[in-house]
Amino acid sequence: MINEIDAKIEVNLGNDLAKIAYYALKPDIDKAPKSNLLIKSSYDKDKLIISIKGEDISRLRAGMNSYLRLINLIINTINSLSNKE
Repeated sequence: MINEIDAKIEVNLGNDLAKIAYYALKPDIDKAPKSNLLIKSSYDKDKLIISIKGEDISRLRAGMNSYLRLINLIINTINSLSNKE
């Protein structure tokens, strides 16, 4: 039986993009509905870090997929805005 599962997403975004992505995700993480997952985020220079802990591997996987999709959306949006300049 699994007591706890830890997962970590680390994305090297370069420059200030990690900080931008961190603050874009912060409201989702801070106001996430109650669940069996513990989610923490941080950034370090060019790296965005999201740590997820839980007891259910299916929920952990779903949570990881959700944050990976949001990170992808943030990156695509920033790239789209950069290309317009």
